[in-house]
Amino acid sequence: MQSKNSHVPSRSGQDIGNPTVRKSFICYQFCYPFAYQVGVDNMFIREKNLRSMVLGQLRDQDKSISRLARDLEKDGARLHRLVLTGYLQALAEMGILKVKDIPPSKVYSLTATRLQDVYGSIGEKLRQVETSRDRRSRMGVFVLQRMFRRPIFCEELKRCGLPAPKRYRAVGAEERAESRKFLDNAGMAVPASDPCYRVAEDFSAELYDLLSDELLERANLRPLRLETKQVKLI
Repeated sequence: MQSKNSHVPSRSGQDIGNPTVRKSFICYQFCYPFAYQVGVDNMFIREKNLRSMVLGQLRDQDKSISRLARDLEKDGARLHRLVLTGYLQALAEMGILKVKDIPPSKVYSLTATRLQDVYGSIGEKLRQVETSRDRRSRMGVFVLQRMFRRPIFCEELKRCGLPAPKRYRAVGAEERAESRKFLDNAGMAVPASDPCYRVAEDFSAELYDLLSDELLERANLRPLRLETKQVKLI
């Protein structure tokens, strides 16, 4: 027979070495057994992912812990306040949520800038290197499908400022549904009818240049790179 705490998620040794993760994990490890003792219904909902439910509640409106607890309970997840507080704190320390103090409450919201920055930056760089709109879109699908190892939705291309590609590979319903779960978990709303794409072309050289440029820019290492100079022929 399993112990009452057998559902507590485990973390790898590498993760626990991270001070932020360790702090959140300790908080969560404390909250879970306490909540179990006082009585929590459906602490881990098998059919629904708790993170997805929390992010879904915060897509359109920032919410306090009390408001979020009430709305989650309506969705079938009745959590003790200590458990929800620890879980939200962990998501905030991981950079997934933002928290602001509005006495007497803490109000949580999605950290959307991370995704917007990534998509927007990719789109900007592709516009700098490719003039053909359709080829630029196919390059965008290739870069994103290599990064995320899954098909790419039209909504993601829109965030890059790219139109839908004219040439692409069809994506099956099962693979599409599986890919959509990742966006749900990240708090990105994707319409049920949103098209999904893969491309067969290989833009590996462009991908390498784009990612290396992005890394240099984000790490502020561009001054270390020798820029290519054009040589004028006389």
